[in-house]
Amino acid sequence: MKKEASMLQKCTKFAASLSACLVFVYVFLPLMTESVDVLNRMSQYLDVNGIDPTRYYYTDVEQVKEAENYLQTVLDER
Repeated sequence: MKKEASMLQKCTKFAASLSACLVFVYVFLPLMTESVDVLNRMSQYLDVNGIDPTRYYYTDVEQVKEAENYLQTVLDER
């Protein structure tokens, strides 16, 4: 018969998992972004152009409108 974990053990495991996730997101990923040249350039480009990469929809970003206009021009030429 399996013994159920106490509430303290469950909370400890949860805190450890949450801590690991936060370290991954706020420590490991930024270090990787800074150390890989391509990722660093992309990150700088996003910052300079004011693009928030966490947004799901980019319809309010000016570059999207420019891309749509370009795509429409290319497709109209066919």
